[in-house]
Amino acid sequence: MENFEYGYFDRSNRPPPIQVKHLQSNRIVATASQKLCLFKIFPFIFHDVICQLPSYIVYKVLRDILDLVLSNPFRKKWLFVLDDLCATFYRTMLEHFPDRITPKVHFIREYEQIVHDYGPAIKQWCFRYEANHAYFKKIALRTNNFKNVPKMLITRYRLKQCFKVAHLSRLNTLSYPVGVKQIQTTSLNSYMKKLLFDHFGHVDIAANLKQCQRLIHENVEYSRSAVYIVDLIPLKEQPIFAQILFIMKMKEKWWLLADILNTISYDEDLFAWEVKSIDHYSMLDPCQLRYYYKGLDVYQVNNSSFVSFTNRLTLY
Repeated sequence: MENFEYGYFDRSNRPPPIQVKHLQSNRIVATASQKLCLFKIFPFIFHDVICQLPSYIVYKVLRDILDLVLSNPFRKKWLFVLDDLCATFYRTMLEHFPDRITPKVHFIREYEQIVHDYGPAIKQWCFRYEANHAYFKKIALRTNNFKNVPKMLITRYRLKQCFKVAHLSRLNTLSYPVGVKQIQTTSLNSYMKKLLFDHFGHVDIAANLKQCQRLIHENVEYSRSAVYIVDLIPLKEQPIFAQILFIMKMKEKWWLLADILNTISYDEDLFAWEVKSIDHYSMLDPCQLRYYYKGLDVYQVNNSSFVSFTNRLTLY
């Protein structure tokens, strides 16, 4: 785990190293976001041994459950699949880890009914509220005040949010670039230059075009080298992936020069899509892109490129 190279979007939630004492106590010391990150990239870290583990079926069933639970929108016909997966997960836990069953394992059996009664489960989760625990612990220790912490959430954190919205320039603009600089003509190959000339006309690339490393547009962060889901194939609802090569500015408007990747197949052991570049370049307008999922990191397994996300996507 210590030698594993995390991608840009997973790096902020990088879990701490798992020590022997953690395995002996059956408790991994990490935040909820770090555990979710570890759960998602677990097949990439241990790709050389997972197929040899008889208990890996427990992970596979739980991963299918998580993909459905985090889906929004959620199709009604998925309820039967979710109910069957929850029952299968309970049976596999009894078979492989009978001494590790906790009350949360029993709660999974209720997910199908919860989604049926209240809609997508992701709308009821408290992940964002729990993300503020570290902030409140610091404030409580510094002020020596441990009374009515929920009130502190209202009086301090929300006021802090209002201050940021009112004063931070990146929150007052539609697009916020990071790392703006002039683009070098030598960094573009002939196919990219042809695409630019077809899109913008005959322009002086070095003089009229600028680039940035990252672009926050309508609270969506676009980063160079990251992969994004730009569309779904009808009927099959297979994701269409695009890797951002350049983020360019022309006449006060930002554009994404992307490589539309070829989706080869879905690996059921890695829970990831295998993708490959075929130099299919395209200019994308961030204002016209439909948001499906945040940026994805590319991981290499046996000289193949994979992207993974925890969600079941649908066109409607």
